[in-house]
Amino acid sequence: MKRLDQVILKVFLCGLPVLAGIALFNYVFDAGLAAGHLKTAYNASGFLYAAWMLLSIYLSIRLVLSGAFRDRVLARLTFMRERDEREALLTGKATKTTLMTSLAILIFLFCLSCFQVSFFKLPPDKALDGKTRGFSLGLKFSLFKDFEAGQSDRVLKRYDVFSYNGLPISSSAIILLLIAWQIVSYNCTIRRLTKAE
Repeated sequence: MKRLDQVILKVFLCGLPVLAGIALFNYVFDAGLAAGHLKTAYNASGFLYAAWMLLSIYLSIRLVLSGAFRDRVLARLTFMRERDEREALLTGKATKTTLMTSLAILIFLFCLSCFQVSFFKLPPDKALDGKTRGFSLGLKFSLFKDFEAGQSDRVLKRYDVFSYNGLPISSSAIILLLIAWQIVSYNCTIRRLTKAE
């Protein structure tokens, strides 16, 4: 199993630049414009994407379920080294700091995703007590996106001057930024702790 995991991991990592090249190829040669061998290559790229996605799912499950595999892979990814007790202690401190800062960022992002702020202007016929300008604060929390979409239809017709309804970036971008943050935060903390000793 260990050998199979290593082979799959290497194929996964080597596949990243290949898939980037294929994505660029597909972008340049649209399926409608491609003909002959180009169209065959364009169609075959879908199978490569599917295979790489299956490898991604397999590796993700192995990272969650297998402690030994997780330690090997993530130690390389984060440049973690524990050659003696001192380095193990520094690793523990850096991991604790990274966990706490990541948790603080997650709480901050959760708050930003729940808050709603709006400065708006109502049409003259919808004025409330003769006032056509308004300000509203709200909290929004739902587990499913479809529910969110249904709620927006009930809002009174108005012209938003300024509106904030949650984070403007996608959940995929947030997850990617958090992964990068954890790696950078850990390595910066370990360097700072090493210099301090």
